[in-house]
Amino acid sequence: MNLKDYIASIPDYPKEGIVFRDISPLMADGEAYREATKQIVNYAKEKQIDMVVGPEARGFIVGCPVAFELGLGFAPVRKPGKLPREVIE
Repeated sequence: MNLKDYIASIPDYPKEGIVFRDISPLMADGEAYREATKQIVNYAKEKQIDMVVGPEARGFIVGCPVAFELGLGFAPVRKPGKLPREVIE
């Protein structure tokens, strides 16, 4: 399965010269989403990680199922000032 077939490219968004990659089609297809997760899980196993970290928004969508499959914790990375308590910086 070529996962690139499930990623839409939108040229000149949000501004000219930038190509936005939309992973919504990949997530909408259960088989493709499962395959993408499996590939990331296999890569993470090779690296012997002990925590999955995901940057705000897409990182949450991808990182959570990876952490679940690996039996590891997930650390969401947020923009400064988004949480009302002490955070790790």
